[in-house]
Amino acid sequence: MASAAHQPVPASTRLLLVDPDPRSARLIAQHLQAQGYAVSTAASTEEAFTQLNDGAPQLALLAEALPAEQALSFCKHLRTAAQVLPLLLLSPTDHFSARVAALEAGADDVLSHPYALEELYARLLALLRRSRMGAHHTDGAELRYRDLVVNTDSRQVWRAGMPIKLTVKEYDLLLHLLQHREQMHPRQQLLLDVWGESWVGDDNLLDVYIRYLRKKLERPDLDPLIHTVRGVGFMLK
Repeated sequence: MASAAHQPVPASTRLLLVDPDPRSARLIAQHLQAQGYAVSTAASTEEAFTQLNDGAPQLALLAEALPAEQALSFCKHLRTAAQVLPLLLLSPTDHFSARVAALEAGADDVLSHPYALEELYARLLALLRRSRMGAHHTDGAELRYRDLVVNTDSRQVWRAGMPIKLTVKEYDLLLHLLQHREQMHPRQQLLLDVWGESWVGDDNLLDVYIRYLRKKLERPDLDPLIHTVRGVGFMLK
């Protein structure tokens, strides 16, 4: 199998690197440019917001030198503004609570220090690949099930006629469940199908994202869509 470092990056892929450490930013940018990314750097979240408005990056990478509160605030701000830009956060700690906090703030993936460059490349490619999935990933541009509608061209989601804003990973998970509706998905298989072989971690991540989806999709006046198969996994029915 070819290594992630040798998988081609789609042409003209623009990546925003937010890193207050000039030396670290320079080294990471050089590695990413060698992989084919067009990298712009920001030394602060304020500068990053300016670049988001002026340009149109397809990925954002938050370096571990960025203070945790600033990284989380950046993620929350983007998601509050309904930005679906894929976000990968590099964390200086491997503690589970730090990863959960980042995911709950809106990060799509978290990579803890120390990490191999090959894993960083694989995580970025996986995020980019999933953010670009559209009509070619399904049998049509629009999928419907009960009162749920997903447009796979625009990546828009509606429930009972109301628009639902999802992050990249939330959309990936929902789309997979929708494409295989009324089927039971074992936890580890669901992680493999949605996060890919590059994912390294525990399956608590899946519970976090299922909770995100339920919070956004379900209301007291609507029937539940995502069901837990106790001790096994999840299904959409």
